[in-house]
Amino acid sequence: MHPFLAAAVAAVLGTTSVAASAGDITLYTRAHLGGPAITLHEAVPDLDLQGFNDKTSSVVVHKGTWQVCAEKHYKGKCMVLKEGEYGELKGFDDMISSVREVEPRKAK
Repeated sequence: MHPFLAAAVAAVLGTTSVAASAGDITLYTRAHLGGPAITLHEAVPDLDLQGFNDKTSSVVVHKGTWQVCAEKHYKGKCMVLKEGEYGELKGFDDMISSVREVEPRKAK
């Protein structure tokens, strides 16, 4: 393959993989996906700014792999959530203060 063509293909593939990794997560104030909710599309280091600090009781990860942490700026006790529904957050109920999408390979 011509070097210029190879570089163009790599650039296109790189752009596609970045776009494909953009995820969505919805936080709910009550267990079993009940109560007021907020859907996030990017990292939030301080959920207090959205009025959602220490209020999350259940989660749906629509796309991606997300880390939720008990303290602001991704500190303290953290948990990684893959795509799916989490009707209860045992050990994390009303504790989440920050969330961010992480790469699955780093989330082990």
